[in-house]
Amino acid sequence: MAADLIIKYEGGDADLHFVEMRSLGNSFLGFERIISDGLIFLGTDRLPKRGERHDLVVRAHEPVIGSSEIPIYLTQAAGLLPLGWWLMQTGAAEAVSHFATFVFTHLSGRKSEAEKAMAAMIKMREIEAEQNLRSQEQWLENEARWRDQLFALVNKLAFPAIRAVAPVGPSVDQFKFNGSVAPSLLVDLPTADAIRSKGELEVTDLQTVKLQIDGFVYHTKKLNVENPERPGSYISADIRDPVFDQVPNIYTEAAATKSEIVVQAKFGYRADNLERICIMDHGDNRDNS
Repeated sequence: MAADLIIKYEGGDADLHFVEMRSLGNSFLGFERIISDGLIFLGTDRLPKRGERHDLVVRAHEPVIGSSEIPIYLTQAAGLLPLGWWLMQTGAAEAVSHFATFVFTHLSGRKSEAEKAMAAMIKMREIEAEQNLRSQEQWLENEARWRDQLFALVNKLAFPAIRAVAPVGPSVDQFKFNGSVAPSLLVDLPTADAIRSKGELEVTDLQTVKLQIDGFVYHTKKLNVENPERPGSYISADIRDPVFDQVPNIYTEAAATKSEIVVQAKFGYRADNLERICIMDHGDNRDNS
């Protein structure tokens, strides 16, 4: 059975039919997220929710001896998704291939190729517009919203893209990604390095959280705290609470005793990884109304 999508690693270790295991695993995780988010966005006309996935979105065969190609099948996965009319008519593999091409080329600054990939997706969407007999005004309004969402989603996919290109450089020279219809995407070392320099920070709303204080980061307005999402590891937290300027305060006392405190904070995520904590106030909202 012909695969819907193909990832082909070339050069370096791939010439001997090897790819370094850790980087290959990261590459799979990156592609899984990109393909999953692409299917959700293209199929449901909305941004994926945090952590949202569809089971069996990607069913990849392991590489066989003498091969550096990874086949991916979307056929079974398509039945699990409430795909839009246009995606069902034009084909999930072609749409996902254009979407992935847009992700990699946009994040690496290959603007002309990114524009071609977006134009291909828009052309496929026009089929739906004609089917639904939308007015020109309705189409333009919907298209503007869709473009805004597309760019917002791609910026959130910076870290998965970094994972996807992980083998390029340390293990292989390049990879190709393509569907049965869409043109192949080639990612070489300069492209991979450009993608690695990206990564947008996504900041949450203010939330109440209990933090275990480990101590001060000296000469800064920071505390060393246990990562609430990875117990046993630590992360620095910026303090923006004005009370910190008065000594002693709740933060100095907690640092001295390495105790827990309840604070109002915002979390900063870079591609689903907690990278920054900004403490805005101490205590629960009910105590600070």
